[in-house]
Amino acid sequence: MSKSIHITKKNFKGLTKAELDEQAQDPNSELTEWARKSAIKREVKKNRKNEKSN
Repeated sequence: MSKSIHITKKNFKGLTKAELDEQAQDPNSELTEWARKSAIKREVKKNRKNEKSN
């Protein structure tokens, strides 16, 4: 079964630039998890598109 990542842009609403920069430096932060989730979603969409065209 796949692992779900339950993080959205709403998790970052109201944070200052300094707080976001701090999260960008931390490898275990929500910002890093969100970036990983976005990369997975892009890859899945790309694979789905390639399978559809073949």
